[in-house]
Amino acid sequence: MKNELDINETKLKGFIGFIPKPLGLVDKPELSIFPFNVLIGRHTVRDEKQALGSVLYEPDLSSLKIDSEGSLIMLYRNRYDFRYYLKIYLNKGLTKRTCEKYRETELIATAEGTINWEKQDESWNLFFRQVALIGLDNGETCHFDVSDDKPL
Repeated sequence: MKNELDINETKLKGFIGFIPKPLGLVDKPELSIFPFNVLIGRHTVRDEKQALGSVLYEPDLSSLKIDSEGSLIMLYRNRYDFRYYLKIYLNKGLTKRTCEKYRETELIATAEGTINWEKQDESWNLFFRQVALIGLDNGETCHFDVSDDKPL
């Protein structure tokens, strides 16, 4: 089955981050070097209540390409606001990851990390922590939850 997920694959204040799991497509296992998705969030206090804004960036498989330098590139789009997207690069030798965040054509931020195949989990987690630190942009549409809990 084409692009079936492998279900067995395992400016607000305050930082919230999520380390995504590898993309697990049954018919394209070579794409597991890309993330399944990326969640970025921020928490703050609004009207004396805790609030969390979050954005899920989902892969646009149709955007997958190889650039003139041999890097693999795929876009991840904000599910609430298509003006915003992440562009994830894996260099030709698969030794470096780069993530650029854009608002339309404007580059907002960049995160980079090396790929250490002997310590793949560690290098993956370090890179996506940097991606999560990029955070939400002022005006970026996000999912917003407000808690009745008072802040500490």
